[in-house]
Amino acid sequence: MKNSYFQIIIILLIPFFSPLAQNSNLLMQYFSGGYNSMGRTGLAAINSNSSFDINPAVLTNYSKVNISLAGNFKYYNYTLVRISSQVGGTTWNWDNSKLAFEQASFIYPINQKFGIGIGIFQKLDPQFVNKKRAITFSDLFFQKTQGNLYSAAFSLGYKINNEISIGLSAYNYFGNINSRVTGDNHGNDSDKWVNLESKLNGINFRSGILFKKETWSIGLVVETPFKMDVNTTNDISSEGFFESLLPAYTQTYLNMPWIIGGGFSFNGYKNWLFEIDIETRQYKQSDVRINLYEFGGLPVWESVNIFRAGIQYLIDTSLIIPIRAGYAYIPQLYYSNNSVGISNNITSYTNTDRNVKHLFTIGTSVRYSYLTINLNMEYSIVKWHRTLIVPQTISDEYNEKDFIFSIELLIRLGEIL
Repeated sequence: MKNSYFQIIIILLIPFFSPLAQNSNLLMQYFSGGYNSMGRTGLAAINSNSSFDINPAVLTNYSKVNISLAGNFKYYNYTLVRISSQVGGTTWNWDNSKLAFEQASFIYPINQKFGIGIGIFQKLDPQFVNKKRAITFSDLFFQKTQGNLYSAAFSLGYKINNEISIGLSAYNYFGNINSRVTGDNHGNDSDKWVNLESKLNGINFRSGILFKKETWSIGLVVETPFKMDVNTTNDISSEGFFESLLPAYTQTYLNMPWIIGGGFSFNGYKNWLFEIDIETRQYKQSDVRINLYEFGGLPVWESVNIFRAGIQYLIDTSLIIPIRAGYAYIPQLYYSNNSVGISNNITSYTNTDRNVKHLFTIGTSVRYSYLTINLNMEYSIVKWHRTLIVPQTISDEYNEKDFIFSIELLIRLGEIL
């Protein structure tokens, strides 16, 4: 009887401490103009609807001054299905949303060979809402991570001849990411909290080449690796209940990878345009922690290979009204995993399947005189699973769904060349 009571107490009090592994999205993003709705392709863009952020060589496509502004609305939805061998199954849902400035850029064609571009682009915008649950279905604590990393870019494009163009971009990164944990535990720990603010900055370069024929083109980009400085400050409640969540450093580096990409664009079939981009990012180990509590374990700093594809159809060539759609296959830096624990301590941890984001896009453009409005809609999903033995077996199936609506205002100020 004593053992039975002991088992009941353990079942009720052992926390559901398996991480709710929302992916800390540490993959840099690139703004690609109207091609956002074509799976974010644009490495080999034939016309001037792409951005020099993705390939600086496209600056030689422009014959007019261009001013661009873009912003987005993002809605995140998270679902966790948890099955315990002793308690049964439970499903949780929660969501979050935000408005964000995406980019502002200015392009000036100097002459028939040179073009310059300057701009500010959003590179990272993590948005996490995480809850650590107890078997009693109470929130042990609540975590929220959010922030923005931007880059100021200066780019130069040069046309070697009618078929070959090259370009170079210099980036200066700046931004802050804040992570906060607030206690709950049936209200007993509501006065306990900890806050971590990470300030990021760094400089690197991205070069590109564009080889254009009448109906097709090929684009290549190479981005240099660099160490992004990460400086942290933190605050904690009078009772340091969550002190163990803080990283050991106050200053460290986020090792950013070599990025090598290639793209192909084809517009030789009626009113259709087809694009494919392939990109590899060669990561090295980093000890940086953006989240206070790394759900799903720390990132696995291994190479990421990304595939993007897009298609466009012109409904009316005189009005230039396109319909665009695309897909991107984006492996994440986080893996699903199996682990074994005793009470609140994990004694063994094994990575299993790499988590993959599947991105689907659709959009169009409306053009009137000097103004073009690009409208883009993105939907992405990441699935994650974990098996935890503590000693009961807990199985987590996790889904993150993101909806992004973005709008770009593009103004062309008249023929220069």
